[in-house]
Amino acid sequence: MLFICNKLTASLVAVLVCILPLCLCDVEKTDHGAASHKSDHYKNGVHNAVFDMQALLGSDNVGELEDLPEEVRHRRLKTLAKSHDLNNDDNIDEQELKEWIMQSFNIVDREEANERMHEDDGNEDGMLTFAEIVDKQYGYKEGDMKDLEAAEEGHEDHDMWKVISEDKRRFDAADLNKDGILEEEEFMAYFLPYNYAHMFPLEMERAMKELDKDNDGHVSMEEFIGDQQDEEHRQAELSQFEELDGDKDGKLSPEELRPWALADNHEIAKEEVEHLYMECDTDQDGKLTIDEIVRKEEEFMSSSATDYGRIVHFVRDEL
Repeated sequence: MLFICNKLTASLVAVLVCILPLCLCDVEKTDHGAASHKSDHYKNGVHNAVFDMQALLGSDNVGELEDLPEEVRHRRLKTLAKSHDLNNDDNIDEQELKEWIMQSFNIVDREEANERMHEDDGNEDGMLTFAEIVDKQYGYKEGDMKDLEAAEEGHEDHDMWKVISEDKRRFDAADLNKDGILEEEEFMAYFLPYNYAHMFPLEMERAMKELDKDNDGHVSMEEFIGDQQDEEHRQAELSQFEELDGDKDGKLSPEELRPWALADNHEIAKEEVEHLYMECDTDQDGKLTIDEIVRKEEEFMSSSATDYGRIVHFVRDEL
């Protein structure tokens, strides 16, 4: 499951609220977290379930899983699993699970981007200039750029200028109407370039520049592993390199590096579905029954993709 870790570490609790509107407890809506700066329940046609979760419950109300008695966990897990049974056949098939995970990726990505946009939006006009980003993220003003650029090669100021310059190229690529301002969807492309096809060329260029130290158009094993001293990490990087090296020529072409630089959400979701099915589909019939899910409670409780472990606190006991 090569590329799962860089996505599944995010909390994907959001999607469960999206598909559990009848299972959540009746709680008065209040502003918490992301909800405090989001006025719409829908953004660009995407239901913002994070808004629901934080407005209804608030992050302070998330308890530890072990606080729930086993019978309560099982009862709520049955209710929760049934909510994912979109065709109401008492099974969770692979497509239903994949769609759930994909939706969660989209919702959480947007929630994180919206939080970042709100943080950087100094004048709170709902749009971002590059000057605002540089000010909030790096602590520099526009007038400082010439001084940074003029610093000697190798000096930390010049290194900072190169970093900011790369950010400016990403900003310009995301700014489709070229008005010098990022509106919400444009900022999504800036913040999450791997989700937007028009950002792919720049991201691939950036990845090659970062890794291809000798500028030969390929990434060698040594370039890919870098100066990693820890043997365990070196072996993990070596294993990843070997998996990426499709033609086994000992180097990565830009096309071979692409899955590393541009992680595919569909592939990540597919791998997590395969993992959960391998662990939980005990009769290997290609479907997950509610009973199988309950019997394999630990796998579903620990999956970062499904995030059952947190949301199960908020599901009604009734089926």
